[in-house]
Amino acid sequence: MNIRMPKLDQLPFWKLGGIAFVLGLLLATTFAPLHLIFFLPVCFSGLLILLGKCQSKWQAYFIGWWFGWGQFIAGLYWIGFSFTIDANAHAALIPIPTLILPAFLAIFCGLATLSLHILKARGLIRVLAFAGIWTLFEYIRGVIFTGFPWNLAGYSWGNTLPLMQWTAFFGIYGLTLLTVFVSSVPSILADPTLSQRTKNRYILADCAMLACLFAVGFTRLQAPPLDLIEGTDLRIVQPNNDQQGKWKPKTRFEHVRRLTELSREGETSAKYLIWPETAVPFFLTTDERLKPYLQQFVPPGGAIITGAPRKDPERRLYWNSVQALSSEGKILGKYDKRHLLPYGEYLPLRWFLKTSGISSLIPVLDKMSDFSFPEENASDILSVGNLPPARVLICYEVAFPWEIKGQAPFEWILNVTNDAWFGHTSGPYQHFVTSQTRAIEQGVSLIRSANKGVSAIVDGYGRVLQKRAPIDAGVIDGKIPSPIEGRTFYSKVGEFLPFGLTIAFILPALYLRRRSLKSS
Repeated sequence: MNIRMPKLDQLPFWKLGGIAFVLGLLLATTFAPLHLIFFLPVCFSGLLILLGKCQSKWQAYFIGWWFGWGQFIAGLYWIGFSFTIDANAHAALIPIPTLILPAFLAIFCGLATLSLHILKARGLIRVLAFAGIWTLFEYIRGVIFTGFPWNLAGYSWGNTLPLMQWTAFFGIYGLTLLTVFVSSVPSILADPTLSQRTKNRYILADCAMLACLFAVGFTRLQAPPLDLIEGTDLRIVQPNNDQQGKWKPKTRFEHVRRLTELSREGETSAKYLIWPETAVPFFLTTDERLKPYLQQFVPPGGAIITGAPRKDPERRLYWNSVQALSSEGKILGKYDKRHLLPYGEYLPLRWFLKTSGISSLIPVLDKMSDFSFPEENASDILSVGNLPPARVLICYEVAFPWEIKGQAPFEWILNVTNDAWFGHTSGPYQHFVTSQTRAIEQGVSLIRSANKGVSAIVDGYGRVLQKRAPIDAGVIDGKIPSPIEGRTFYSKVGEFLPFGLTIAFILPALYLRRRSLKSS
């Protein structure tokens, strides 16, 4: 098979950019909830073919930028939905998350294609270099300005659990590297410098590699069900409370009442109730009126583990927190969110925005209050009653694989979130796949409580034992599955292997480029 596209050579660059934009839109459909993975080779190979038509560095940059802009517009549109919750105050700002943020994130895609253009690699080495460079810039996107590692290419396999098993060996970035590589190999069909026989061999090898990856993952999934830890009977509550009236004095107690009604619905042996992020819209540690009310719903010898804001009245500090309340009204443990969301939970560069007058021009920024970062030596592990120690992750924190490793050993992950901000969009589905991947990487179970999101019990292989879909109010009763014996390779080495592989993919192209410059 040979691909010839003479018409592309005749198109003006703005049309090539338009094609790249459409390919980016299509790439977004490979993520949750659609998972149209057959578009992966179309998008990445198509981008490489378009890049080959670029005549200058600026064209090489912008072909990637248009691709990225399309991907992030279609993949992150749901962020704009949160600005409609209080439309009077925020609706005018919707272009920021829906157009401006994608335009910024697309810069990393543009830099990736520009870098590949400069290397001037050919054939399979070009494909290797592209996969490595793309993943390298995904790493940069995941850390710069506190990071935004959302919708990495590896998450496209979220509905194909055998492929997701590879994250147990080299994490989501390693799977992203392989995904971009196998999806880009078909681009060599358009390379006029390669013989037909060579192209056929590459395509067959690519298909064999993908089949091998699937077979190994499928075999790993044949492991028997993991034992359930005794004494960990819990009830996950998904209330689906609306966000609009959550913090209003006249309606916020109704949110708590809804939680308590679901918590005692039907018969249950649960000793621990798991409620979502900020499920209790009161300062639980200091509100002495609320504690006595909640105590009556705590199972004997158990606890309510809930998201609730916490404050220090004297220092006027506030934390987005998870707290465990006993039947005696004592706080058995707490965890304060560590990775706060810029502009959502705190205002970066507040001093600059105030002195420059920018915040006064945008009333929403001027009135915004900040959550605080955790106090020094605050633990990220929560141990409550008979429950084994848990690594707690609140909402967005679960997106950062390198931050999962706790200060002390843990046996399960507790993820609480409030996805009511994003309605019935693709956001909550993408968020769940991200959370599920952390369980596979670490080889431990995931207990997830979401408000208008996806609540679930997931074992260390990523197998969903129980789940409630978004806008499906109700409860999940179950026990915590045991960790996989010996955990996973990734849990021991972290990002060392995937980052090393990323660099290794780029080295051949760098070597050839350097040799070419020396000989010229």
